[in-house]
Amino acid sequence: MLCSFYKTIYKVVDDPSLDPIISWSKSNNSFIVWNLEGLHREVLPKSIEFGKHYLKFMTELKFYGFRRIKGSEQWEFGHEYFVRGQPELLVKMMFKTGMKRIEELAAKRRAKKKKAKAAAKAKADEAEVEDRLQHLRI
Repeated sequence: MLCSFYKTIYKVVDDPSLDPIISWSKSNNSFIVWNLEGLHREVLPKSIEFGKHYLKFMTELKFYGFRRIKGSEQWEFGHEYFVRGQPELLVKMMFKTGMKRIEELAAKRRAKKKKAKAAAKAKADEAEVEDRLQHLRI
C-alpha cells in the first residue's frame, strides 16, 4: 500500500483551488509554496501527515525524499518521481526513499559496530599494558 504522505502531498499540489498557496512548478516535477501563511492556515491543519507547523512540514518533506530546489526564489521542492500527471510514479518514489533509509540505517549500524570493536580493542590493549606493567613491578 502506498504511503499516505505521498498520496496526500500529490493531491494537495494537484488541487487547483490551492494554487495561490501551493502548486506545481512550470517544470511539472516539483512544487512551489507560494504563500506560507496560507499553507499554515489552509493546508497543514487538514492533514496529520504534514504536521501543524511549516518546520515540521519541511522535516517531513526531507524524510520522504524531497529536496529543496536550489536557485529558486520561492520555497520549491522536488523529487525525480514526483511528476504532474504521473501519480503512478509515487510507488517508485516510496521505494527509492525506503531503500535510501535502509542503506542509511545499515551504514549507522556498521559505524556503531566498528566503534564498539575499536573500543573493545582499546580496552584489551589497555589491559595488556596494565598486565605487562604488573609483571615489570614484580
